[in-house]
Parts: sequence; structure tokens; C-alpha cells
Amino acid sequence: MQNIDRRKFIGKTALAGLGIAGAGALITACKRKPDTETSGLPPILKGAPKGKKLRAGLVGCGARGTGAAINFISAGPDLELIALADVFQDKIDACRERFASFKLPIPIENCFTGLDAYKKLMALPEVDVVILATPCKFRPEHFLEAVQNNKHAFLEKPVAVDPVGIRSVITTAKKAAAIGLCVVTGTQRRHQEDYIETINRLLEAQLEQLLLLKHTGTRIMFGSGNVKRVGTIWNT
Repeated sequence: MQNIDRRKFIGKTALAGLGIAGAGALITACKRKPDTETSGLPPILKGAPKGKKLRAGLVGCGARGTGAAINFISAGPDLELIALADVFQDKIDACRERFASFKLPIPIENCFTGLDAYKKLMALPEVDVVILATPCKFRPEHFLEAVQNNKHAFLEKPVAVDPVGIRSVITTAKKAAAIGLCVVTGTQRRHQEDYIETINRLLEAQLEQLLLLKHTGTRIMFGSGNVKRVGTIWNT
């Protein structure tokens, strides 16, 4: 793995693309090492480099948020989840139990509930990074609070649901850049080796016109006691 410091690591990977991606599935990809310089995408790292301990707070403790937090702590050494915030106490309890099962207890005094729980979490000086995984309607407001509290941030996608929210996120991102904060989003495909390799091969072929693009995706969806297979095919 190339040498890269902790700050660049956060800035160039997705916390859940850290390991971070979907917050970060391990990818099986083409044997050839992806050349991210060709595509202009961030470098592919196999894990977080050693360095100063990074302590995260999770805002939104449902399945997506808990998964993102697990991806975060699994991405490398010296990564820790120390605080939780959610509107509902049962989500806090379930997330704490999950981490306790990993022998990674989260202090109860660092767990907050209610609509203003995110503010209490972000006010903790010991939190370095916040993982924002609530329903996306709240993302712009939570992102602004994070930057105002000088926190690095991971924003699960989508980052907003309307033009007002998008403009807010863009403005806040500029503020974050101006004060040296790192911000990443959960766009895991941009960190997936086989996707990057496909783009590189298209670029290397210097195709003037792409005649056919076909995307096929399959997901297994669980719910209401049923298993559903959902497939998509895009043709361009």
C-alpha cells in the first residue's frame, strides 16, 4: 500500500468506502491493479494506515448507520466508535449491544436521544469524525452542524433530497474545505476496483462514441418474511 497520511486517507476514501463504503464492501475485481490516475478517481487503499487514533460519533443508529460504523472500525488500526445519537432509544440500545458483542463498549454518557441528539454528540471535543446516516432529509442540517463543530464527516448518500438541501451541502462543503476538514460520501462504486477498471479500459480505448452500455444489478431483499430478488437492466 502506498504511503499516505491519516488526513489524506479520510479525504480520499469513503469512510464506508474506507472499508469505508457501503460503507465499504470488500471487492473482488479484475486481476490487473486499477490505475486511478487514468480515471481521475481517488487512490484505492486496502485499509487505513496506522496513525493517531480516530474517534467517531454515529448520527443515525439504524441498520445503515450501524453498518457504516462497523465498516469504519473494520477499516484499520486505531479507529474507534465512541458516541451515538438517534431520535429513538431502541436504536441506540441495539447499536450499543451490537458493538458490545464485539467487545467494543460505547459509554452510555456518550449516547444521546431526541431531535437535538446530533448537536450533543457533535459538541463532544473527543469526537474527530462524524458518520451521518439518518434519513437523508436531515443530512444538510447535520452536515452544517458538524462543520461548525470542526468535525471531519462522512455523509451517507444521498446527501439531500431537494435543490435547497443540495445548495446547502455545497456551501457547507466549501466551508469545510476552507478550514481544512475532510468530507467524504458513501458513493461506494467510485471506490470499487472492478468499476474503476471498467472505466479505465473505456478511457484507454479512446472510444469516440459509446454505442451500448448495459448494467445489470441483482439484490436480495429481505422483509415481511419474504425474500425478493430485484434485478435491473439499463441499456443506453
